[in-house]
This record gives sequence, structure tokens and C-alpha cells, in this order.
Amino acid sequence: MMSRFSFKNGECLCLDGSVYRISQVIGCRVQLTSFDDASITARDIDDLLARFADGQLKFLDEKEVSIEQRDLEQSRTMERGLADFSDKIQRLTLRRYKLLHEICPDGRLTIPRAALPDILRSVWEKMEPAIRGERPPCVASFYLWRRSWVHAKFDVRALIDRWENRGQKPKPIPERLAELIDEGIEKIFLTPQRESLTETLDWIQFEIEKENQRRVPEEALPSVSRRMLKRAVARIDRYAILKARFGERYAREASRVYKKGPTCTRPLERVEVDNTPLDILVIDSSTGLLLGRPWIMAMIDAYSRMVVGMHISFRRPNALTVLRCLKHAILPKNYVKDRFKSVNGEWKAYGLVHQLVCDNGLEFHAKDVEVACADLGIHVIYCPTRSPQMKGRIERFLKTLNYGLVHLQPGTTFAKYETRHTYDSEAKAVVTLEALHEIVHRWIIDIYSVTFHRGILSIPKQKWDEGIATNFPKLPPSIDFINIYLGESKTRVLTKNGIEVNSLQYASLALENLRRRCGDVEVTVRSDPDNLGTIFVLDEEARQYVEAKCTLPEYAEGITAEQHSWMLRKARKDYKTSPFRHALLAAKAALREDTAKLIEAGNSTTAKRKGKAKVKRPKANRVERELMVQNEETRPELPLEPEPDEDKSPNSQQDDQDECVDVPLFPTKRAPISRDIPQQESV
Repeated sequence: MMSRFSFKNGECLCLDGSVYRISQVIGCRVQLTSFDDASITARDIDDLLARFADGQLKFLDEKEVSIEQRDLEQSRTMERGLADFSDKIQRLTLRRYKLLHEICPDGRLTIPRAALPDILRSVWEKMEPAIRGERPPCVASFYLWRRSWVHAKFDVRALIDRWENRGQKPKPIPERLAELIDEGIEKIFLTPQRESLTETLDWIQFEIEKENQRRVPEEALPSVSRRMLKRAVARIDRYAILKARFGERYAREASRVYKKGPTCTRPLERVEVDNTPLDILVIDSSTGLLLGRPWIMAMIDAYSRMVVGMHISFRRPNALTVLRCLKHAILPKNYVKDRFKSVNGEWKAYGLVHQLVCDNGLEFHAKDVEVACADLGIHVIYCPTRSPQMKGRIERFLKTLNYGLVHLQPGTTFAKYETRHTYDSEAKAVVTLEALHEIVHRWIIDIYSVTFHRGILSIPKQKWDEGIATNFPKLPPSIDFINIYLGESKTRVLTKNGIEVNSLQYASLALENLRRRCGDVEVTVRSDPDNLGTIFVLDEEARQYVEAKCTLPEYAEGITAEQHSWMLRKARKDYKTSPFRHALLAAKAALREDTAKLIEAGNSTTAKRKGKAKVKRPKANRVERELMVQNEETRPELPLEPEPDEDKSPNSQQDDQDECVDVPLFPTKRAPISRDIPQQESV
């Protein structure tokens, strides 16, 4: 019942989390004695009244002064009011209250008992017909109402009938039967197998029958009904039941009441990011073949609920996807008008993010993402595992995107398989990837950003404009900073051919200067996956990145990494079916066969010499070896060996061989000897 308090001696109150007792009241000053350390504090009554109006002071009765109820948060409870009961109980309570207020408003009854029936009737007749009832109350009932009312310090709730306490109280059951019921609930019902109450009841009945076999018929235990078992289960805390049957995490989630998330004071102060597969099948624009369900990664501003960035692709989310989405969020969206003519509005969301809130996916824990965010001054906040409510804004947006847009497009797969029914998603699919980009852009810019949002009680675009009027978005010094820090980081070796990245060669004067100073050194390379025309190489000595252009600018400029990879795969595939490849394979096979023949001939020669004494083969001197080398190299050019001249004597031939001591460094090919031209004699 609601009690009434005032600043008088003996009253207890809770102030700033501590419990005090009013020990003395002197004029407008109140002396308070602490229950914790018996310290004495003096306060003004006006100050205490102001604290009471702010909810910082609360009066306590004797029961609430106990140690278990000193916690301020747990003690902020109120009992039911008269309005929480049924209309019939309200009418009966108001009838009693008006009778007491008319006859004894201060609780003192000065009317003789003999005159009380007439006074009750006269007051009863003045009441409204809807409240007074069929007949006036009796004197005995009036005395009971008056006693309860006065003892409750004139609280009207003391006159309420406690009809919920009516009925026969359950009879106490035997102690052994209660033990069997509790044991059955613990062993059968409160288990991870989640057995039903029927199985629990059967186990209890079986144990009762076993127990009765050891008892005399007069002391046999009664059977347990299903209603009795339900009452026993109802006495157990719901959290304990859920924890035993479904686990602690499920019990905590099922019993939790979610509060409002952290508040933001300006745009881009807190940006939440997440990804999900879109519920739609996309086809190829040229062949019409199914490509599957694309993934979308989106970032939403917690202050204005404005979508600041997104990225759609067929590849599962990775570190590169996060960097691309973050780059899209930072840069202005000037491409919308040129690329999508059907979009009417403008996408004005851009700027550096202060806090990036994400889950514990591997793509967010990648080193490239953490380093890039650190370079740009972005604080990455990881939510606890299995806690999607910590970034509920982006979770809600992705669901709204699927349910509010994607499910309305042809070829949608819907959110669940059972909701498709007879809808053939593959046969209905007609949306290409480019068309999907345009549809999503139109929905975000022309619909979502101008729709009233109950979470902020405003329109996202309007809230964004109001926020940037006083907190203008910040940008890095140039686009090169974004391309470097949000690019793909790799390690390559600088050689005389420059740097090779993605099977493309890059060179520049800065790289020549770097190689002149450091030689063939391993360097860090950052490339923009959306434009392979330029890379940036880290110069460790200068402590800065230098630019390098592709040696094929007409091919690499403006091409993405995915397009280049597709072209390489296509080139290799075309080469496999090319006739040049078949000729190459045939030439390699023929060469391998000739090599095998030479090896076989060498093995046969070795086998012939096997068994003979090993003779050391003599080596030719330098001059003889050079003559033999020239002879072997010029042999294919000569149809026949040159015949010696007949007019030369053996002595002259010996002289010629002795004089031929100067051998050229490089062998020269001799022309065939003609029979018609006479040869000169050696002098």
C-alpha cells in the first residue's frame, strides 16, 4: 500500500545511494544520520525537496531499510494502483472510499453505533447509481473498512478486495512425493534433451510405483496429475528453466530487455557496417545465364540513419570489400547523375568516419583494414560475439532493404524457403548486375533517405543536412591518400624490369632513382583495385610513397582488378584451344624423343665397354680442341670435307700445321670450296 511520509523525526530516506534516518528537525534544517557509518549530515528542506522532485530522494519504510533493498535501482518500484484492477473492483472500492470520507474523513468515528445504519443509508442514497450498488453496506463491514483504511494511513488501496487470493489452498503433499517430483523435473525436464512434461510425468509415476512396492497400502504415495506437475514447474524461475534446457546464452537473450543504443551528436561520429547476401538472382547481361545471389556491404550513419557507403559484388566479403565500401563512404557521390539517369535526388553523404562499428567477421579483423583505418584516423570498434543488437541500425537497414525492395523485384528468392511456395526464382530472374546497382541507388536516394524514420523522428536526409550545417564532414588532403591507404597492399621486388603487380609491369623515374640508390630491394606496393593504371611504392629512405605508371597505359588505365583477372583467364583459355599451342606441344614431344634416343645410344656404348679395364681417355690440348670445335661448328655448312692438294708434299703439309698456331677467338664459317677456282699455295 502507498504510504505517506514527511520530514519528521524517525523517517528513513535514500539519498545518493545511501540510507539515512531523520534524527532531528530544526526549523528548515534536517539532521540526517547515515546507516552505513553513523555520520551526521545537515541538509536544508528546500534542497531535499528539489532532490525529491528530481527523483534523487526516496522515502523508505521499515521493510525497505534492510540491507538487501538498499540498491537504488532495484528499489525504484511502485505498487499497483486502483486503475490496474477491473471495473467492478474499482466501483466497489470507490463506494467504500466515499462512505468513509463522508462519515469519518479523519479516521475518527464520533457517531453512535445505533445511528450509523441511518447515516450509511443516507450517504448511500446520495451516491451515483453506477457506484452505490443494490443496497447499503452493513455496520460490521463499515467498521472493517475503517480499520484497514486507518492502518494503511488512509491509502485507498487498502479497500480493494483481494479476489486473487480466493479459492481453496492446495493441500500439502507428502515429503517423499515432493522429492520425487523435484527429482523428475531435474533429471528429465531440466536437461539439454528438452524432454516434455509427459515424459517427466511418466518417469515420476514409475518412481512412485517403485516406492509404493516398499510401502504398506495405507502409506502408499498418491499419483501425480499433470496439473500438479505444472504447478511445480511454475515455481521454478523461468531463467533457470531456459538455461538448463537451451543454454545460458539463449536464456540471457530471451530474458533481456534491450535499451536504446549510444547517442550521437553529429554525423559520421558513429558508422555501423555489415554485409548480407541479397535475396535475388542476377543474370549475365550478354548471355542471360544465372550468376547467383550478390553480396552487399553497407555503412549507415547512426546520427542521421543516412546510408554513407555500400559495395555490391558476387564475391564473399573480404578485406578488399571492406576497403572499397569505406572508400565509397568517404568520397563524394558525384558519379550518380552520370551513371544512373533515372535517379532524381542527390547522395550528399561523404566524409571521414570517426568510429566504425563492426562485428567479428574475418574481413573486419584483416590487417589491411585495421592499418588503413589507423592511417585515416578511424577507430574500429568490434562488437561482442553473437551480439547483433550492438549494431542494430545496420541490421535493421539490411532487413528493410531486402524486404522493402529486393523482395519486390523479379527473380527474388525471398528470405526463407518456405515463403517462396510455387514461385520459380530462376525462371523469373531478369535483373542484371548493372540494373541491380541502379535499383538500389534509386531506392536509397529517392525513397529511403526521404522517408520518415521513427528512430530519429525525422527524415534521414533532413537530419544529415542539419548535422553538417554545424559539423561539416572532413576529407583527407587529396584522393591519393585514399587510393594509397585504402588500396590493396602487397610486397614486391624492384628489379631492372620495374615492379610486377597483377601480371602488369610498372615503371617511373622515381623507381629508377630508388633502384639506383638501393638496388634490387623488396618494397611495399599499394594499388587501387578499381584502377590498375597506377600504383604507389613505398620509398623507405624518403619515408613516402612514389607513383608508378603501368607500361600499358591504354590497357590498364580505368580497368578493375576483377576485369583484368577475367581477361587473363580468358586469354589462357583461348590459348589452350589455339593451333600454336598444339604445335608447341608437338615440338616439345619430338625434342623429348630425340633426347631419349641420345641417352639410349650413350647407354649402349657404355654397356659395350662394361667388363673391360677402365682406360683413362686422353684430353686434347687447347689448340687441338679449338680446331675440333671449329670443325664441328662448320660441319653443317660443308657438303664434303676439303680434299688435300696433290702437289703438296708431306713435308709442306707438316710445315703448314706447324705454322697454324694463331686461332681466332670466335670460329668463322668457311665457304664451300669450288673445284673451278685454283687455291693459293701457302708461302
